[in-house]
Amino acid sequence: MSQHGTVWAADLINDLVSNGVSKQNLLKGTGLNPDAIKQEKARAPFENIAKLFENAAQITNDDILGLHLGQKRNFKRGGILAYVGLSSPTVVDLLKNIACYRRVFSNAIEINIDNLEAHGLLTWYFGVPASVNHRQHVEYAAAGIITTLRQLTKMEIRLQKVVFRHPRNSNVQEFNRFFGCDVQFGGEENIIQFKIADLQLPLITADDELLKVLQGYCVETLEQSKAVPKSILFRVEHIIADRLAAREAKLDIVAKEMGMSSRTLSRRLADDGNTFSDTVENLRYALAKTYLKDSSLPIIEIAFLLGYSDVSSFSYSFKKWNGASPSGFRGAA
Repeated sequence: MSQHGTVWAADLINDLVSNGVSKQNLLKGTGLNPDAIKQEKARAPFENIAKLFENAAQITNDDILGLHLGQKRNFKRGGILAYVGLSSPTVVDLLKNIACYRRVFSNAIEINIDNLEAHGLLTWYFGVPASVNHRQHVEYAAAGIITTLRQLTKMEIRLQKVVFRHPRNSNVQEFNRFFGCDVQFGGEENIIQFKIADLQLPLITADDELLKVLQGYCVETLEQSKAVPKSILFRVEHIIADRLAAREAKLDIVAKEMGMSSRTLSRRLADDGNTFSDTVENLRYALAKTYLKDSSLPIIEIAFLLGYSDVSSFSYSFKKWNGASPSGFRGAA
């Protein structure tokens, strides 16, 4: 299970409890120990932290809690990784250093900067099963890094493009206003595209000597930490999700893309207590609930995206999963 730094989760609890929110309700179903997560360098399963953020959004009736919190995040609370970023000379250096040393803070997040310098593109995702609702935390992370860059450059950085993988049909204008561009939801991946000129903006906290020392600490920390093998479930789900609409979410096709035989993939999934067919069905159900709750897509289009030949087949499956029809579930959401 992917582990993530808990410092901002602890901050969230403290902030909301001080404003009268019940700590018990915040922590319900998260598996988080409020005392343990306060400890220095504490980590917890990312999906537990994500659940905390979703609980907070529901309790406070703030559908864009992640966006709001990200604009208030104290980046310095991120420990050594944060100070590596703060000591970097420019925006692009901060982003490259965060991507390089991110495992000091978390092994849950994957960041791709291959097209950062040439095209201003940064993509990322959290390595968790699709059934883990982490919309608020994704939005929090995106808002947090842009807020930090604006503070460190004293410039109102506005993005070229922002895309989120999860759907959203409410408060979209708030995202457009904050990021300075038309934000897209329901894309193939999470994307932030910077203007090339903004990547070279200097940071007011740059410190070359401190940066060298901190990078050394990060390297030592990463060398001492033991890599934990990740479940392959989230990777399988990503491949399946890309093939549902084309009705190509089949064991042999997915196994081939992963560079292994169907038998090997089945065994690897079994090692984690899963089967391929259950993985497909669980993913379909998770995506169906997300599409119905957080998007305005017609039910016929949702059925197509999930690989069903018609609405009746989708409705039959959804009733089997949930006990309600897709339209009934959407109406009650």
